[in-house]
Amino acid sequence: MKNSKKTLLIIGGGFAGMTIITQTYKQFNIILLDQKSYFEFIPSIFNCFIHPESIFDLTLQFKNSKFGILFIQGKLTHIENNIAFYEGGKIEFDYCAITIGSNYTHPIKSNIPKLSDRFIELKKTQQKIIESSTILIIGGGTVGVELACEIKSSYKSKTVALITKSKILSTMPKSASDYAKKRMNDLGIEIQENYKGHSLNSNFDLVFNCKGNSYESVRLDDNFEMFDPQKQFLVDEYLKIRTNPKVYCAGDICLSSQNETKTAFSAEMQGEIVAYNLKHPNKLIKSYWIPNTYIISLGGWKAIFVFETFTFGGFLPYLMKLFIEIVVVNDFRGVFGFNTIHQIMNYIVYFMLYIYMIFQLLYAIAPLGSKIKQDQRIELKRIQQEIEEFKKQ
Repeated sequence: MKNSKKTLLIIGGGFAGMTIITQTYKQFNIILLDQKSYFEFIPSIFNCFIHPESIFDLTLQFKNSKFGILFIQGKLTHIENNIAFYEGGKIEFDYCAITIGSNYTHPIKSNIPKLSDRFIELKKTQQKIIESSTILIIGGGTVGVELACEIKSSYKSKTVALITKSKILSTMPKSASDYAKKRMNDLGIEIQENYKGHSLNSNFDLVFNCKGNSYESVRLDDNFEMFDPQKQFLVDEYLKIRTNPKVYCAGDICLSSQNETKTAFSAEMQGEIVAYNLKHPNKLIKSYWIPNTYIISLGGWKAIFVFETFTFGGFLPYLMKLFIEIVVVNDFRGVFGFNTIHQIMNYIVYFMLYIYMIFQLLYAIAPLGSKIKQDQRIELKRIQQEIEEFKKQ
């Protein structure tokens, strides 16, 4: 019997791509195109700088996927209409989801094709850290903070310094920045915020550049809208490429009207939206608000949890991150039951968002309520005065 399923091409097997696969593999013939042969749980990668063998707990080989996908290893070069070209061939598709993510400096993110070679890269990184007495981290965002704390908590005798042109965790609530800074000071990390001086690279044995993402350049035909200056794809409210209704986009490479913070969680949530819209072409849902939520490792058994403007730190966020890592990796591996747990976790996050919004609303209304009560007290006092004056008459 001929397979009547349509072909869905997913370009990029990161968080967004894998989420789409887990949600649509029953409805589509899925082809996955990726430069690498494996998925990697990047949020926990810094532990692999200290213990390289742990990379095998954070990865899965696409060829071993339990979702019945056809995996093609290669790099996308360009798309013309409904044909994707890669180095060595082309793929025709009915629908496409571009989820190629973003690049970061090696060895934090890597396009090394084979997992065994990635392990070797991490072993070399570990050896460099061991051999270095002084280590400089450039960048005070989540990546720089996590890396500095991971190294210093594991190698207490080493000099670890971090410089940043702004504040530590400058895009997050002040409470998160203060907590992270205190933890770094307790570990003995040298911090220079608002740094405007010359390069310090020559003063240190080892330097890690943690200044941010960059994006691949992919050539598109005239049916596609051009990239923005950062080379991200512009999408409509349904996460479709605005000039081609058959092509969706999610993850770091996607530029939506919400302009959400690029995290693994936001990539997953956009993947959920794309998956739903692929399965329900006549009942599309719009891209909804994705809450800003992070769990930032701070070395040892400590981390900080950030949800919009709410933060707390300690051992519990560390356990939360470990639990999320186990659930997500096993869900993407196709281990029975973990997809359900993963979905429940995501529902909990949005339930937290609703509660947070209610409290924010009540907080905004409270001053208004106080003013109304004050006006009522003034009016009541005026009436009482009139009654007293009437009695005197």
